[in-house]
Amino acid sequence: GTHIFYTSYLRGFPCIYRVPAEGGQRLPLAKFTGLNTGGAVSPDRKLMALILSISGNPELYILNLSTRNLTRLTHTPRAVEASPDWSPDGQSLVYVSDVSGTPQLYVVHATDKQPKRLTYRGGQNVAPDWGPDGRIVYCTRRQGYQIAVLNPATGEDEVLTSGPDHEDPSWAPDARHIICSRRDRSTRSTLYVLDTMGDPPLRLFARDGNWTSPDWSAR
Repeated sequence: GTHIFYTSYLRGFPCIYRVPAEGGQRLPLAKFTGLNTGGAVSPDRKLMALILSISGNPELYILNLSTRNLTRLTHTPRAVEASPDWSPDGQSLVYVSDVSGTPQLYVVHATDKQPKRLTYRGGQNVAPDWGPDGRIVYCTRRQGYQIAVLNPATGEDEVLTSGPDHEDPSWAPDARHIICSRRDRSTRSTLYVLDTMGDPPLRLFARDGNWTSPDWSAR
């Protein structure tokens, strides 16, 4: 909770920076040629998962935050990887790849480097967030964009929403609630809290605006 990691085009291309949460000097962590994005820090705060195109194609890497050593996890010359997120135990990563032809969720162990496809339903499956109880919430294209929850151990999934487009899901620390954005008829979005136990969705802001990309705090 002491630093914020973010992507900036300050140098004219996307680089990943770290800045103290209380303010101070920003530090570039990834400024390789091409794409530098993702920036997902491991639970033990020692590693960062990121997407780099230093090989000419966006691939999934791990950056050691102390030594700055890089470990490449994927090799997909005709595909694009995106949106990495760590498992609660810090041993695996879920990410998005279109190696199958459409964006789908994959999981890879940080040491054995053997990707496994997780999703087969839905035309597009993106924006994964690995929850504290081991389930993964993500955005799936099934009659519009909806929010679904996947158990990676069994492959079972459940779609939680319907109707308007729902995107940008993020787990609450209680492993029960999810915050997401929902687009209304005016093409603007507002934020809703979903209850995986079946309570009605709760709208957070009644006032006008365009609210997107929520992220729940760790506590």
